[in-house]
Amino acid sequence: MNPAIPGPPPHPGAAASAQSWQRAQQFESTGQWQQARELYESMLATAPQHVPARLRMSRLEQFADRYRESRDHILQAADTVRLQASTRNIAYVTARLLEFAEEAEVASVILSADTSDPDVIRQSPTLAQHLWLAGRYEDALRFLDAMDKHTPSHPLLLFTRGNVLRYLGDADGAARLYEAALARAPHLPDLHWAIATLSRAQQALSRVPRIRAAMAQHPAGSAAQAQLLYALFREYDAAGDVDQAWAALSQGAAILHRDGAYDAGRVAARLDALRAMRPGALVAEEAPLGTLPVFVVGMPRTGTTLLDRVLGNHGWVRSLGERNDLSAAISEASGHFFQSAVQGDHHDLLQSLDMRRVGHLYMQRLRRAAPPVRYVIDKNPQNLFSIPVILQALPQARILCLRRDPMDACFSTFKELFQGDAYAWSHSLEDAASHCQQARSWMAHWQAVAPGAVRVVDYESLVDDPEGTAASLSEFLGLPAQAGLHDITRNDAPVATASSSQVREGIHARNVGAWKRYEAHLQPLRDRLDARG
Repeated sequence: MNPAIPGPPPHPGAAASAQSWQRAQQFESTGQWQQARELYESMLATAPQHVPARLRMSRLEQFADRYRESRDHILQAADTVRLQASTRNIAYVTARLLEFAEEAEVASVILSADTSDPDVIRQSPTLAQHLWLAGRYEDALRFLDAMDKHTPSHPLLLFTRGNVLRYLGDADGAARLYEAALARAPHLPDLHWAIATLSRAQQALSRVPRIRAAMAQHPAGSAAQAQLLYALFREYDAAGDVDQAWAALSQGAAILHRDGAYDAGRVAARLDALRAMRPGALVAEEAPLGTLPVFVVGMPRTGTTLLDRVLGNHGWVRSLGERNDLSAAISEASGHFFQSAVQGDHHDLLQSLDMRRVGHLYMQRLRRAAPPVRYVIDKNPQNLFSIPVILQALPQARILCLRRDPMDACFSTFKELFQGDAYAWSHSLEDAASHCQQARSWMAHWQAVAPGAVRVVDYESLVDDPEGTAASLSEFLGLPAQAGLHDITRNDAPVATASSSQVREGIHARNVGAWKRYEAHLQPLRDRLDARG
């Protein structure tokens, strides 16, 4: 990764500081990182509130894989913005805070700002989005209300308000805002995708012309075109036009697959090495007193959100949604950046981890984010491959692994739009087949190693007998019996996942065997899965 990315605009300081900033930027542009670092450090020695220099030092420390130093710089930048009202670079700071899973800091920085400040108003679309991404939905709505006085009907502000309402369960309100935003920004791919995934068109295929018009405004083969192709797939799929839907989906996936990087062989080797990480002691039958973390993991689109909603109905349980607290705790304990056990070569890092410190840091983060309840759900699918770390760092934890029929699992992820590299395997049927088989083998392995802590849950069982499955899992977790857990329509907690619309319905089995509609197109996937056994 090249650290010479565009930096934020310079802090309006003394001429000498401006000259040093320009020289440091020139050093970065030519790859002279050490010289740039020395200049930034010199600037901070004389002007510790220089936010752009803090931001650049945080980046440079990240590229040097020094997690604690990188995080310290961004926390100091946040303090400067908050205490010195230095809002010129506020959105850069909150973006970096999100990367460190510092959601509370994001909210603190934004909500302490003066909403009449021209710099805050200028960056308000980004700041509103950051509050939403931090899970601060009510705060986001209040911030948006304040911005309406200054930038009424801004399409990005309308879009973010729609997203917040959608996650809070107001689908009609979200739809109106999405359409209002689209009227002002007709070529914005995010809007077309949001509308296509929220609900079906009242008249089949009526949205197709405007999606195609938006496609014409973006370069062929671009990420924007890929997103619009996924929206097009949704419209054709809803209309029952399987061939047109498949054509759009396969084109969009091909673009993302081209830009992604997934090495199935390397992932398999990393998982083999991780299997050697045995927990120091098997989990006791009786969980200790105190907060008990429940990790709900699995491939995306396999029922993790559904199970989260079921368990979240219990009075002793609170779900925190998809958070990055475990990876942040591992990063802080090791001093190195950690995202996933299968992304990057982390074998030596994991082998040398102080697991007790990882557990302590994780529980600190959990207590800051959760109310004082007995069970707290952490529903990040990426934690699937950190099971050996969880077993050692958090021996009181319980891990529920969602498993779905391989054809349904692979097709469901293939047709979902995942941006970034977290699920790079989802853009190729061959990679999806490989990943699915590895995930299933991985779950079975850890359930056999630690049956008191790890339980594999079949999606098909969950939707076929939700009440019985909920009762069985309650017993496994040590929850007292409670009726009606399977009625997820009474769970009004926000949903910030790709399933945000679907899980507002009651549990149903309509998606079991959904791949069969595309059976002719998915024969290569079936062949690959059959060949892998």
